[in-house]
Amino acid sequence: MKVKVDCTLEIDSEVMKTYIDDMGDHESIKEFVVNYIITGGIMCLDESINNAIGEEHVTQILRWDLGC
Repeated sequence: MKVKVDCTLEIDSEVMKTYIDDMGDHESIKEFVVNYIITGGIMCLDESINNAIGEEHVTQILRWDLGC
């Protein structure tokens, strides 16, 4: 099953820039937030499925578009 996720987030760019700089990452704020939200969400979903029903699940990214 394919599920498209499309959303807009309101973030504090000053805080995000400080956080990204502190981590030593060289991504733009947009790239960092998208990567963090998508990968973190996928890991959380798959782990929750495994914890709840004991099934291994692998969520795959079929298309990645930063909208740049």
